Amino acid sequence: MNTVTIVVLLVVTLPLFVISGFLLRGKGAFLINGYNMLSPAEREKLDERALCRFVGRLLIVINLGTIMIFVGAHAEFFWLIYLSIFVILAGSVVAVIYTGSRFQRFRKKGDLKEEELAAARAREPMPKGQKAILVTTLVVGVITLVGVAALFYFGEREPQVGISWDHIQIHGMYGVRVDFSEIAEITLLDQSMRDIGIGMRTNGFGGRALKGHFTAGLLFVMPDSVPTIRIQRTWGSDIYLSFADSERTQMVYYELVAELSRSH
Repeated sequence: MNTVTIVVLLVVTLPLFVISGFLLRGKGAFLINGYNMLSPAEREKLDERALCRFVGRLLIVINLGTIMIFVGAHAEFFWLIYLSIFVILAGSVVAVIYTGSRFQRFRKKGDLKEEELAAARAREPMPKGQKAILVTTLVVGVITLVGVAALFYFGEREPQVGISWDHIQIHGMYGVRVDFSEIAEITLLDQSMRDIGIGMRTNGFGGRALKGHFTAGLLFVMPDSVPTIRIQRTWGSDIYLSFADSERTQMVYYELVAELSRSH
């Protein structure tokens, strides 16, 4: 991980670890969403220590899931990212359901008989505060999953290249237009991008396909495919392009060279 990623990870997770440690000691009930909406009489009926510990353990799970998302993104273990998002979402929803209406699950022992408690849970509707938490959790989780799925869907697709009489247009994620007047040379390298050297990712997508800004240049490649097209510009980073099908890479190269020759 680069320095920026580590700093972001610490900023996101450290506060949650501090809060969860506080809650695990049985303190800090005021930090729990919905608790402050209860009347003093209702709070007196709750085992605050047990409630705080439960929420503290939930925060630990969410925090570990967040760390795993960063690790999965860095190591390009996409299954780990999906699994972590699922654990965070499922854990949050289960926690909201488990605590029950007005935290009935954490009523002090002896406050209500078990039968009365079960009947009270069945009769009492979920308060608006908890409904809002549940709905918000579900919506955010679904949006996150859809967003991540869309990111990987478009990121994993091979680059789409359009060649005109005066420019090249690479479509999709991190797409770019390059005029032939900006190009110094186009070469076909008998190496994969991995052999050439990818370098560090500075602002790009890394998976089955590599797209975006790396220290090696602006990449739109299948990293293990041979050959690789290198487009050297008179200014800016070199552009590398390749497809899973080597014949397609060669065909695009010849088209690019032909159009470059005509433009010059």
